[in-house]
Amino acid sequence: MIRELSVIFPEKESESLVHFLLFSVAGIERKDISLDPERPIGEELNALLQDKLAELKEHKPVQYVTGKAYFYGLEMEVNPAVLIPRPETEELVKWVADDHKDDRGLKVLDIGTGSGCIILALGRLLNKPELTAIDISREALVMASVNAEKYAIRLDFRNVDILDENKWDQMESYDLIVSNPPYVRESEKSQMQPNVLNYEPHRALFVPDDDPLIFYRAIARFAQSRLTEGGELYLEINENLGNNVTRLLESEGFTEITLKKDLQVKDRMIRCRIYKL
Repeated sequence: MIRELSVIFPEKESESLVHFLLFSVAGIERKDISLDPERPIGEELNALLQDKLAELKEHKPVQYVTGKAYFYGLEMEVNPAVLIPRPETEELVKWVADDHKDDRGLKVLDIGTGSGCIILALGRLLNKPELTAIDISREALVMASVNAEKYAIRLDFRNVDILDENKWDQMESYDLIVSNPPYVRESEKSQMQPNVLNYEPHRALFVPDDDPLIFYRAIARFAQSRLTEGGELYLEINENLGNNVTRLLESEGFTEITLKKDLQVKDRMIRCRIYKL
């Protein structure tokens, strides 16, 4: 399988794809192959793997091929209705969890939850939080609900478009708001790989070039009215727009703004606080 994929992908990537496929579909780990490289595969499993190999050759993301993605120790079910969880988003979750490991019963809102990866990871990491997640996509909420049920995490899911201010009255107050909203500019499409561009949901990825901060503006204004006194907002951002988002948050009255780099040394996250008194 690696040899077949290497015609299309670099060898290292081909090897990673095959190992992910074998583990997700058949529970076969790298060490199993190392210990028994001639391990036989039954006809039924071989046929299934060949079908999925054909999908990989079409640049379909391996997570959609297998229906599984791994995020902060959680095995998440995914489909093309939701974005595939990214490692940099794990860093955002870790930041939130590290900041609030000693707090109990925090009310947490995830805006644009997708697969539910952020809010479910926080549900495991924080101390008895009250969790709410919203998304404009009903299909995404179905997927997130499946993942929440899998880990028996109590969660209030709501079908809300954060850009629609008329829907804000449906929401309560929260101690923490976290979001990984759409932030890739339309002009940046040419820099993206076909497995992302052709398969992942564009509504969850792209923003217009003439208003790339459209979601950050809406989230900031929503957070003004819905964060508790001294409450915090955590955002994943476009690495090229850190200063723009910082200025926006300042103009909306947020303080203690921290722009944080990810492990790739890219501006990727922002934390800020609101005081109303």
